[in-house]
Amino acid sequence: MTKDPYKIVAKIYGHLMKTISYHEWGKYISDLKESYYSEANSFLEIASGSGKLAFYLHRIFPNLVLLDISKSMLSLIDKDFKRVCADMTSIPMKGKFDFIYSTFDSINYLMTEEALQQYFVEVHRVLSDKGVFTFDASLENNSLKNVRRLNRKGKFQNILYVQKSNYNFEKKTHSNKFKVKLESGEIFEEVHSQKIYNFELYFELAENAGLYVVDCFEAFTFEDASGDSERIQFIMKRIDAKC
Repeated sequence: MTKDPYKIVAKIYGHLMKTISYHEWGKYISDLKESYYSEANSFLEIASGSGKLAFYLHRIFPNLVLLDISKSMLSLIDKDFKRVCADMTSIPMKGKFDFIYSTFDSINYLMTEEALQQYFVEVHRVLSDKGVFTFDASLENNSLKNVRRLNRKGKFQNILYVQKSNYNFEKKTHSNKFKVKLESGEIFEEVHSQKIYNFELYFELAENAGLYVVDCFEAFTFEDASGDSERIQFIMKRIDAKC
């Protein structure tokens, strides 16, 4: 194949998400920081992707480090950013961060409870004593609502694509399959799979890892969320910080 398929799908994803206001999303994350740890001065974004959100946050988040498992994604980010290629369940840093965040239901890409548990353990290890960890998670109602809408096709920069979305109710998995046809006629497919966890499990596994849920909101708001929500913003801290 003449082109990197992961970069191509990343760009198509960016095209499909063009209606999202990264400026407003960045403001929301910044507001969370101000509300829960205004004095934070070291920051880690996990599953940063191509850095679209970091573009808005790096000016107000000093010492920002971006972590993603995909070299292709990280290569799309300006080289002035501090970038680390690693799995979120095996964070290679030894230092501590005051504010750790992840967005766009990246946590749902962890396909087993064991992986989710290990992720929380790793976050606890690199979270400073008074630090804050925040992320959004997609719940089942979000999949049920949007599974049909995500079946679509189109053309981007002379590249044809078809996206097929499917939610497996029994396995609680949501998959998005991309079929892409390049100008050269080459065709490739890529599947993005997510695990949809029960609301209560996040509390349980967080506690096992030494974290506790300070608040959980309807995404992009400060309104209390529940298991019936579609997407939830969790705010966590270290349990030992309460002592």
